[in-house]
Amino acid sequence: MSDTTCYIVLGMHRSGTSALTGTLLEAGVYLGRVLDQSIQRNPKGLQEPPAVLYMQEDLLKVNGGSWNEPPEHVEWRPLHTAVRDLFIESRRDAGPWGFKDPRTLLTLEGWLDVLPAAQPLGIFRHPLAVARSLESRNGFPVEKGLDLWLAYNSRLLDWQTRLGFPVIQCVRDNAVMQAKLAALLAALGLAPDRPLEFFDTSLQTVDEGDDAELPARVREVWDGLLERAL
Repeated sequence: MSDTTCYIVLGMHRSGTSALTGTLLEAGVYLGRVLDQSIQRNPKGLQEPPAVLYMQEDLLKVNGGSWNEPPEHVEWRPLHTAVRDLFIESRRDAGPWGFKDPRTLLTLEGWLDVLPAAQPLGIFRHPLAVARSLESRNGFPVEKGLDLWLAYNSRLLDWQTRLGFPVIQCVRDNAVMQAKLAALLAALGLAPDRPLEFFDTSLQTVDEGDDAELPARVREVWDGLLERAL
């Protein structure tokens, strides 16, 4: 497996993972070929390697789920481990490299099995902002969006508690967000040689809402992530 530093971006859909990954690119982290063309609701691209995205969606499928119906447990199969290993091997001589796909929060154990020295990093966004974004993009009821937020972010909180990697909150204020991104890069020992420009607050069009509207378990995970954020 690759003996160079691997950064694994963790976070739910609609939560700022693309902006965080684009910021890693600005800091000199190799991403390789990613979905970076302008698409609806993400004009700067998803920043996801297609091989990983399609492999992980199929992995969820064979475990009885999908990105929007997360299986409780994920068992890796030989085909999926082969794609994973080839993907990692293709980065062997790339220097510091990284990748993101929100599904990785559901499959992370299989990556850490072969990349035990990988450096995870995480990002999360207000539950109602995510739920309303999914309502707008996918037509999901807000309640389903909150359930999905909980499924993904309870895993993020659990992994962060176990491994202690840096996490930040995705917010709409550009100056605050730039400061959070800079703090995260500093925590990782990355020093970009130019101002960070990838994050664009104008792409966030959904308001956060009131914490009092959150279900108890969602609020508990939300508070836990806020306590651990940079």
